[in-house]
Amino acid sequence: MRFGLPKPIHGWRALLGEIGIIVVGVLIALGAQQWAEQREWDHRAALANEAIKAEVGHAALMGYERQAIQPCLQGKIRELADKLDRSDGQWAASPMAVKNAQYYNVMPVAYRSPSRVFFSDAWATAISDGTLNHLPAARVEDYSGLYNQLTHMRALQEEEQKAAARLTPLSYDGRIDDRMRAEMLARLAEVDRINSLMALVGEQIIAAVRELHLEYPKDEIAKEVQNILTEQRGNRGSCVKASPLDLG
Repeated sequence: MRFGLPKPIHGWRALLGEIGIIVVGVLIALGAQQWAEQREWDHRAALANEAIKAEVGHAALMGYERQAIQPCLQGKIRELADKLDRSDGQWAASPMAVKNAQYYNVMPVAYRSPSRVFFSDAWATAISDGTLNHLPAARVEDYSGLYNQLTHMRALQEEEQKAAARLTPLSYDGRIDDRMRAEMLARLAEVDRINSLMALVGEQIIAAVRELHLEYPKDEIAKEVQNILTEQRGNRGSCVKASPLDLG
C-alpha cells in the first residue's frame, strides 16, 4: 500500500508563500520593536548626557570659584603663620571676616572657605538604570574620571572644614606658649595642604571639562562667573581674583 502526503488545497508554492509572508511580518515586527527600543535608549542617553553635562559644568564653576578666592585664603594662612611666628606669648584674636548672611556660625572662625555641593545624581542614575551602556565608551571613561575628581573634591572639602575648626582658638584673645604655637602651626599647615590640593583638583576639573568640548553657552558661563565674582568680592573684598573661564 502506498501512502502519499496530502496536497495542500492551493499547492505547496502557495503555502510557502503564506509562510514567507508570516516570517517577514514577524521580522518586521521584531525590527520595529528593536527600533523603538533603540529610539527610547537614544532618548534616555541624550537626557542623561545633558544632566551629566550640567553636573560637571557646575563642578567646573566651583573649581573656578576656588581659583578666584585663592589669594584670599592663602593670604589669611600667611597672616596667621606670620603672626604665630612673631608671637611673644600673647595672642590677639584674628578671625576671618566674611560678609555673608548664609554663614550661621555662633563662634568666630580663623579660616573660612566656601562649602559647596558637587552633584553626582545624574551619573549615579545613569549607572543604575543602564543608560551608560548606550553612551560612547570613550565618553563614559572621561566622565568616570571626572566624577572621581568630584568625589576627591568632596572628601577634601570635608577634611578642610574639620581642619579649619581646629584653628578656632586663634579667633580668641589669650596666651600662647611654645607648645600651643607649634600645635597651631601644624594645624595651619594642614589647612594649607588641603587648600592647595583643592585648588589643584579644581583646576584639573576645569581642564577635564574643557577637553570634553561640551559646548556650554559662553554667555551663560560668563554670567555665572560674574555671579561668583560678585558674591565672593562682597564677602571677601578685593583679594578675589578675576580671570576668564574657558570650558571649550
